[in-house]
Amino acid sequence: MHFSIYLLFLLCAADAYKLSDRPTLKYGTAWKKDATAGLVEKAIKAGFRHIDTACQPRHYDEAGVGEGWRAAARDLNIDRGELWIQTKFSGLNAHDPKNIPYDENAPLEDRVRQSLEKSLENLQTVYIDSWVMHGPEDNWDDHWKVWKTMESAVDEGKVIQLGISNFYRLEDVRYAYDNSRIKPKVVQNRFYGDSGHDVQIRAFCKEHDIEYQSFWTLTANPDAYRHQAALELAEKKGLTPEGLFYAFCMAIGISPMDGTTNEMHMKEDIGLMNRIRSGEKIFDDSEELAIVGNELGTPGWNADEEDEL
Repeated sequence: MHFSIYLLFLLCAADAYKLSDRPTLKYGTAWKKDATAGLVEKAIKAGFRHIDTACQPRHYDEAGVGEGWRAAARDLNIDRGELWIQTKFSGLNAHDPKNIPYDENAPLEDRVRQSLEKSLENLQTVYIDSWVMHGPEDNWDDHWKVWKTMESAVDEGKVIQLGISNFYRLEDVRYAYDNSRIKPKVVQNRFYGDSGHDVQIRAFCKEHDIEYQSFWTLTANPDAYRHQAALELAEKKGLTPEGLFYAFCMAIGISPMDGTTNEMHMKEDIGLMNRIRSGEKIFDDSEELAIVGNELGTPGWNADEEDEL
């Protein structure tokens, strides 16, 4: 890397680490298609500073994220170091065969490198804050080919940290962690009942200082925040039902993907973040926390054992 670019990276990375307080709401950009650039711009202007995307044209417009953050940064007079951008390497099976962002016939390690270069181009940046393996490979040999190539990107200064996504067995998360040279700092999973809401995986993440990120957070759990007691609690706290569930997730250490396309909801959600960052505890005690948590129907979930902000 050219020295002046590397120096810029170091300065920006230093600022980016100030964004490392967690848990936090992250703006999710899946399935937004041609609206991506405008929505990312609005999200950043509303106050979001963490943006999630993927080098997977089937579900993400990664280039739109690049356009959106650039437009917002220009209007707000902020620099790259004031934003945290996460993207993903997606394996061959995750892509539309007609739109693969790398050479499908290349060796696996080269596909990973090509994906990163495409992400840097799309996102108009010289570094990625967080680069995530979008899903497990078909076997552990291929997993390590991908992971070691991703580790080399950290060594080269193109990426700050690494993570994994869609790993739902604790033994797989543990194996991936124990046998990696550069440890995953993120586990991003669907937060839903079929996985038991990842109680054991989240405990592992807490133990090893890994950020647990959730997606499908609202869609998969409407019963937890739409029953009468939750609606009353949301009103008491000055939140929407959805905001109450985001607050619940952050209170138990989860960083949710927030994919709202509504500008008013963006501002409401950032208002919640501001309340939390100012030191307010949304839930007064474990009994209030349980009003939401008990409706998840998750074996092993215990409000008294979950940490609050």
